[in-house]
Amino acid sequence: MGRDNRSTEQVADAIAYVCENLAAIRTTLNRGPADGPRQFDELLAALCNGTDPADLLETVHRALRRAQDAVGVFGRNRDASMTTLAGIHRDRPREPVLLCPRASHPCARFAWPDRGDRPACAVTGTPLRRATLAP
Repeated sequence: MGRDNRSTEQVADAIAYVCENLAAIRTTLNRGPADGPRQFDELLAALCNGTDPADLLETVHRALRRAQDAVGVFGRNRDASMTTLAGIHRDRPREPVLLCPRASHPCARFAWPDRGDRPACAVTGTPLRRATLAP
């Protein structure tokens, strides 16, 4: 499957998967094809500098598959039940949320704000962007 076959949501979910599993992906790629770790580093660099990561996600996805990861970065689709987040009431339209700090090609991860420090992106180290959920 090529880059043109992936939706924006699939790419965002794949970026979120990468962000949540940096160490595990690197471990898997170290067992796989020789160029897998280099390709992963290229993907992380693209995520850090704001480059469209879709082609590199495909490359890392294929490298993970060759390294015996049965589903790669695109095989973990979000469940349809996530269209309405648990604990968020529809009558509270301005629920605060922290999102990926990337202006273009953001991942699908989110965090709930708390009174402590604002969480940072696992890839760039940039604080997550404050936003609100709207119905």
